Amino acid sequence: VYASTMPFTPYLDPWVNSLFQDAQPLAAGIYEGLSSHMSREVKAMRRAALELEDAYDPDTHEKSISTISWRDFTHKERHLLPSVVTIGGDGANYDIGFGALSRVLAAGTPVKMLVLNTGSYSNTGGQASTASLHGQDADLSRFGGAHAGKQEERKELGLLASFHPNVYACSTATALHSHFLSTMMEMLDFEEGASVMDVYTPCGTENGIAEDLSNTRSRLAVESRMSPLFVHDPRRGSSLDERFSLEGNPDISKTWTNSTIEYVDDEGQLQLLETPLTPAEFALGEVRFKKQFRKLSAEHEEGALPIAEYVALSAEERANRFAFVYATDPDKRLIKVECSDDIVELVEERRRYWHTLQFLSGEHEAQLTAEHMTTINELKAKYEAATAATDATLDDLAKAMSDLATSSKAPMTVAQALGGTPPPAASAPSDAPPAEDGAKPIWLDVENENLCNDCGTCYQELPSIFEKNTVIIDGESRIIARMIPGAVDGLEVTPDVKSRIDRIVANCDAEIIQ
Repeated sequence: VYASTMPFTPYLDPWVNSLFQDAQPLAAGIYEGLSSHMSREVKAMRRAALELEDAYDPDTHEKSISTISWRDFTHKERHLLPSVVTIGGDGANYDIGFGALSRVLAAGTPVKMLVLNTGSYSNTGGQASTASLHGQDADLSRFGGAHAGKQEERKELGLLASFHPNVYACSTATALHSHFLSTMMEMLDFEEGASVMDVYTPCGTENGIAEDLSNTRSRLAVESRMSPLFVHDPRRGSSLDERFSLEGNPDISKTWTNSTIEYVDDEGQLQLLETPLTPAEFALGEVRFKKQFRKLSAEHEEGALPIAEYVALSAEERANRFAFVYATDPDKRLIKVECSDDIVELVEERRRYWHTLQFLSGEHEAQLTAEHMTTINELKAKYEAATAATDATLDDLAKAMSDLATSSKAPMTVAQALGGTPPPAASAPSDAPPAEDGAKPIWLDVENENLCNDCGTCYQELPSIFEKNTVIIDGESRIIARMIPGAVDGLEVTPDVKSRIDRIVANCDAEIIQ
């Protein structure tokens, strides 16, 4: 437990020897002790304020003032209290301390709970926890001839916390710097109730990755939907879709985003293959899932399907089919790696979780609205085409009648005889392109994409507009940013979006975004 409690150290002594599974009640107790001390100051300030206004009446005001507690503090008064933060792993928060955590969440005490989620009990040897993933090989959940690895689905602490009353909850990753820092500041500022921040934290030893790959693996966990980002903030509105945000994830409206594999072809030339990025691609890179993969055998080649396509099939359609992911061998040649049934179940489970988050954030409504607008635009285009065809037919008919009258020396119309204006001649079609519907709020010219040095600012701040892309330039692969086609069409530039646009333009290392 950490608290910025310099003036209040005497209040910490009774809890010093508390067990780690009681960290949340301990933090709540610390907050109650601090607020009890602070309430005396608040009472004095409120009495003083009334005295200065010559409005203090003991019979009227003293009862409410004397019973004041932190729940009665104003937002400004609560900010006089220090922030009390607990820091623990998934074992202390997902498992042994979950009951205590849930009780504190329900009580509404405004303590902050930071969860370092490694997916195992890293502090005691790497045993499986309820934060571990399906199919994971871990202590107490081994994979081998007698056991198939962890068979339980993962508990989602952030989501469970969200459905406690008036709780700020988020799932984030330190590799996504902007998201991590912004949610941290939002959590520290939230005083209306308790807060939980679930941080994906790769553990080199227990996850089976090199220590210098923690940042890369953390980002990949988000992009593959293994551990997606979300924020639940009660201050944003009363409905679920107002409170939930998936901002920061790539391709929010899609089930999977894409990744690019670099490989060498038979001629020794570097090539790129774009494939859906699923949790299977993530799992392939960690030792804890190593036994769930094997090189695709020749007899399974005919019925093999990429796992993103395989999981989209029904049980009947999967007969005699085999799921695989693309990878490269030590010589960078493209190979197919077959996935076990447990990896298939892992991908399906993570897909269900991602679809749940999409639903809670209102993504399904946005998609229906987009489809509705597409239908309306199609009908409008058909109507305009039909109207244009009708006008053209009438023009052709009028011209034919005029030509007939001229050739037959027919008399003028009454209007022409009286000096009326003849019908206007049809204007010649213009070759000029249609005018732009105003300036774009932000723009990256395609011709400047090769100047990008992948600082990551644009696609981290606005993943709905920018995406990272792997290309080959001068025979070498490079990661660059590009704009998603049509992403700025009809974009609503809210103050938040405007602030992000300003940051992107100001912080673009290559200075190519306008």
